[in-house]
Amino acid sequence: MQKVISFFIDKRNLKYFIFAAFVILYFWNIGGYGLMNPDEGRYAEIPREMLESGDYFTPRLNQVLYFEKPPLYYWFTAASFAIFGQNEFGARFTSVVMGLLSILLTWFVARKFEGEDTANLSALILGTSGLFFALSRVNIIDMTLSALLTLALFSFYIFYKENKKRWLYIFYVALALATLAKGLIGIVLPGGVIFFFMLFTRDWKILKRLFLTPAILIFFLICVPPFYMVCKKNPDFFYFFFIQEHFLRYATKMHDRYQPFWFFIPVIIGGLFPWTAGLFTNIKNYLNKQQINLYLILWIVIITLFFSASSSKLIPYILPVFPPLAILIAKNILSLTESGQELTIKIWLWVFTLVTVVLIVASVLIFNGFIPLKRINEAMLYKTPFILLCIVCAVFCIIFWAIRKQSKKFLIAHIVFAFCFLAASLPVFGILGEQRSTKTLSKMLMPLLQPQDIVLHFNTYKQDMPFYTKHRIAIYNREGELSFGRSKAEDADNWFIDSESIENFLNQPLQDNQKLYIIVKDKHVNLMPGIENFEYIGHDKRELNLYVRK
Repeated sequence: MQKVISFFIDKRNLKYFIFAAFVILYFWNIGGYGLMNPDEGRYAEIPREMLESGDYFTPRLNQVLYFEKPPLYYWFTAASFAIFGQNEFGARFTSVVMGLLSILLTWFVARKFEGEDTANLSALILGTSGLFFALSRVNIIDMTLSALLTLALFSFYIFYKENKKRWLYIFYVALALATLAKGLIGIVLPGGVIFFFMLFTRDWKILKRLFLTPAILIFFLICVPPFYMVCKKNPDFFYFFFIQEHFLRYATKMHDRYQPFWFFIPVIIGGLFPWTAGLFTNIKNYLNKQQINLYLILWIVIITLFFSASSSKLIPYILPVFPPLAILIAKNILSLTESGQELTIKIWLWVFTLVTVVLIVASVLIFNGFIPLKRINEAMLYKTPFILLCIVCAVFCIIFWAIRKQSKKFLIAHIVFAFCFLAASLPVFGILGEQRSTKTLSKMLMPLLQPQDIVLHFNTYKQDMPFYTKHRIAIYNREGELSFGRSKAEDADNWFIDSESIENFLNQPLQDNQKLYIIVKDKHVNLMPGIENFEYIGHDKRELNLYVRK
């Protein structure tokens, strides 16, 4: 019994409790809500079709070619489906594991170069940063890419400092896997960071050590065969993926994802909450002469500038800068508390108080009808989670003001708040799954659906429905990113319906026992020709309706 008590009170065992807390928090109910369209539906359906077809080198979405991403993430998800079943848990498992891996890598490197206290706080900061936590629980490729880039960049720095070849091998393996996860960006980003690190340190000798022939061969052995197999099976893959999806996507607005140059600055500031104020704590510590600080800052700056210069910007792209940010913030905080100086509490308090006031004012406006509830749905916060977040923030705001002159107590209270805040936000995922998934409608359709039946999405395309129904979907007026697949499909006219053929499609003769189902939004029902020939079956909370031809 005494040994058990000693284990729990021994500070050296704190890391185990931190990781246990993150495992519980990150895996909590990840299979309990529907796949959020479009990304989660897409990245679940492609590996499902791989398992169904047995072709693991040709990605297909809704049974047409889909070459926007390389196959590694699909393989991970397909393996997860094989183990856990084709469900939401299996779809999100890889992202959660990669998020936890990033936390572990950040802890490991911080401990190696800065000590266990910095390591523990770095892990806590990264794991409880709002954006990092949220994207770890979503079935997208970006968390996997971020974890592999983190592994590559940390491995390089350890190799640079210790000159142990095993870290160089790990570096090249990580580069290869990152390339298989999302393409040439897996080489370009680490290469850019390393180049500027050598430039600033004027240490070009590292190039001789970096280009180790066996390690480079391992990179090519991992990376080349999958791309070769995809190109061999699909000659169009090379141009579409390497030219269009890399150079044209980066340099042009072809995907309509343009954002201003400064787009990622507020994303980083907001995404770090509740540790945002840590960015501005002890700023002079960024400029000290420690080499690791220079490396981490270059990591952040180069990746941020790279994506900021792109004509295509999405919030998850910036994930790779969060691990180095977590270490720098942890170092800033501890350098003050350990030196006996007071933490710059005022910054923390005012940032935190501002967020709390905004939440409370918004709740007052909502419940008095000044803000329609629908807008709060769009903001992803309402009902239980919104009330919980208001209460948690208000309670801790009072606690923080009460202990503002005790920096160590303040830091402990803030860590507790960070976990409470994330726990209070967990219902938001369920709300999003309800709002952005066709799971409810798919459950309504599945008992009625037979293999020979036809399902048409009218003026919409919900990418999770093929996953839930295990059924191909016909699409009217919404081909979008399936345009390339459509151009290569021999039966495209049967599955991609345009305005000229929609009436004939809706009135086509059906085989014996065959039915035609239509999925249509409320606002588009009156646009459907011959709606009087269809019988209404039901709808979901997303204003999607299910009809069947009489």
